[in-house]
Amino acid sequence: MCTLPARRVLLFLVLALALCVSLPAQQPPPANSNAAQKASQKVIQDPAEYKAYMAALNTQDAAARASAMEAFAAQYPRSVVASDALAQAMAAWQLLGNSAKVEEVSRRLLALEPGNIRALAVVVAFDRAKATQGDAAALSEMCLQATGGMRELVLWQKPLGMSDADFSLLSRQMSVIFTGAAGFCALQSKDYSQARDWLTRVFALDPSSLQDVYQLALADLEMNPLDANGFWYCAKAIHLAQGAGNTQAAGSFTNYCKAEYARYHGAADGWDALLAASSTQSALPAGFAKQITPAPAQ
Repeated sequence: MCTLPARRVLLFLVLALALCVSLPAQQPPPANSNAAQKASQKVIQDPAEYKAYMAALNTQDAAARASAMEAFAAQYPRSVVASDALAQAMAAWQLLGNSAKVEEVSRRLLALEPGNIRALAVVVAFDRAKATQGDAAALSEMCLQATGGMRELVLWQKPLGMSDADFSLLSRQMSVIFTGAAGFCALQSKDYSQARDWLTRVFALDPSSLQDVYQLALADLEMNPLDANGFWYCAKAIHLAQGAGNTQAAGSFTNYCKAEYARYHGAADGWDALLAASSTQSALPAGFAKQITPAPAQ
């Protein structure tokens, strides 16, 4: 089962950190320069520091650039571009597919700049992957940070240099990460009603998120009384797993969902038709739960 946001989502999130980094100046801009430029320009006063940063920035090999940026941040931790250097390092490691280094640098960036919401989203995504595998410490950290991330995201303003379209996309993707993590926390604590609320919001933002769709199904079906809408989300999760070529997850989902359906309905009749119909449906059909007749009470 997928335990991290889709690679394209994490890639965009990490690259967005680097793409909004402005080129620093070694000296302050002239007094008659544009006011907006002066406000956004980061100035490195020390020539050696400026030279080190520009040398790292202009390094063509991605791995060498990432290492050089990390070294710069370690050597100049108080630099006005220390966080920019770590953002550049993260982006380079992500392009190289080195998830371990992406996580390591994202944590360094978050320690250096606790208010960096994009770095926070990356850390929450990695924590959720670990929590899904049973890491209790990662789960605890994720639950705390997801709540803080949702709160900060409401206040987050578009960075200079970012387009409206990219800002909207990035905000939505971070909302999926933070809200999905909060839903997973509620699911783990067996607060199924809260989990359903959070994960329903995620589905509206990104109906293609496999882990969130399946966990929404779990929240529905583990409630007491059971919410039969969960069978539709079960079917969607099965289709998503099949579409991703994840036959193991698809099989596991099918075993659980079909068994729960038969237990609730009294038999498995109608399951195959439900599964087939959901493949062409993009949203939960109105009145879906009422279409499944529960078995007579014993």
